[in-house]
Amino acid sequence: MPSNPAVIRAPLDGVVGQFLIRPNEAVKAGQPLFGFDEAPIAARLDVASQTLATAEAEYRQFAQQAVSDVKSKAQLSNLLGRIEEKRVEAAYLQGQLERSRVLAPQDGVALFDDPSEWIGKPVQTGERIMRIAAPGDIEVEAWLPLADAIDLPEGAPVSLYLAASPLSALSARVRYLAHDATARPEGGYAYRLRATLDGRSAQRVGLKGTAKISGDWVPLVYWIARRPLGVLRQAFGI
Repeated sequence: MPSNPAVIRAPLDGVVGQFLIRPNEAVKAGQPLFGFDEAPIAARLDVASQTLATAEAEYRQFAQQAVSDVKSKAQLSNLLGRIEEKRVEAAYLQGQLERSRVLAPQDGVALFDDPSEWIGKPVQTGERIMRIAAPGDIEVEAWLPLADAIDLPEGAPVSLYLAASPLSALSARVRYLAHDATARPEGGYAYRLRATLDGRSAQRVGLKGTAKISGDWVPLVYWIARRPLGVLRQAFGI
């Protein structure tokens, strides 16, 4: 898993219009990633700009009449408030239009699903779209079954045997173990564990395998009898 990825979330409510990159593509900071359908925002911005121009023209007309007409002079303050309101609205929509083109905040690899599943999909502000993982910034994520939830101190050794290379293990150290069990992506409940690799690795993000986690030494009798005793206790309530 990426250790400290930059999470790219939807900056506004809208419909994703296009993706400019492919999954697992290396990107540079400031590079366009994807964009929203700009037509609704552009239409609202055009209406707001025209309304602002009309209000400004009306203000200039009343300003000329105010020289000799007291009633026209009284309308100027109202027109100024209307102009300011429309100016703020136009600036807000212009900002929305700029935010609809999402850029990469840092160099890294873009991690997301198939772009065809996103295009045309309505999203809400804050919804996660993708992650940008810096090269080499990876760590191990493991799921500890409820039956194996032993005390694991920080720094406990972890050996990860990837399915792609089962004969060589990656060594790591426990960084943290979650206090509460959560639902696993594959189903069931387990404790999430994160471990820091002892050195740099050329393995890519997303590979899966089996993790061997070592705790403190215990007597052999306890190690053998721990699970049977746990099953008996749950069955008979002792």
